[in-house]
Amino acid sequence: MVLAGIIGSSLLSSPALADQTTVLLHLGSTGPSVAALQKGLQKLGYFPADEGITQYYGPITANAVANFKRDHHLGNTNTVTAEILADVKLADKRIPASTNTIGDRIANLAEKYLGAPYVWGGSSPAGFDCSGFTQYVLKQFGINIPRTAAGQATIGTYVSESQLQPGDLVFFNTDGSGISHVGIYIGNGKFISAASSKVEIDSIHDPAYWGSRYVTSRYVSI
Repeated sequence: MVLAGIIGSSLLSSPALADQTTVLLHLGSTGPSVAALQKGLQKLGYFPADEGITQYYGPITANAVANFKRDHHLGNTNTVTAEILADVKLADKRIPASTNTIGDRIANLAEKYLGAPYVWGGSSPAGFDCSGFTQYVLKQFGINIPRTAAGQATIGTYVSESQLQPGDLVFFNTDGSGISHVGIYIGNGKFISAASSKVEIDSIHDPAYWGSRYVTSRYVSI
């Protein structure tokens, strides 16, 4: 899914965006925002289903937050910023794919490069590596993203695997050292990426390889 408005790195110093990194919730916090956080984490499978929703940020909530952030490369603390709270809330409230015309267009354009050769460091139709491919495709829609797979995993907004829509970026750990591969989700459990020899379509659930290496997903803005 692609939402209106892009957050460029040059804008991160603005007061409005700086607020995104201010800690809003922590151990001992109370109020409706805590309840909203717990509901979101519960839907995503991090807050225990048998725990009642409260307005108190206790050890159970802190543990759920820490696990959510760890799994999605959002830090290793149990504090919650405005950005993290938005990620959790939006994860279960995505716009239906049928209205996501830009995401569909991204996926359709990506498929036009099926068979293009894999070239280490490549970022053009003459040859792509994985992050060069995603960067090139999204750039055609005015979306500028970092050059590396790890860098691309830090932008946009986290989306759960069950809420993936065409145009989302999907990330994998292929060498045991963290995020090392990225592709573009095209729907029906499939993604397209510049793999070992060419641009190809694979299943995100492939039990032989990709399924066990999937890490996280993000949707970015235009």
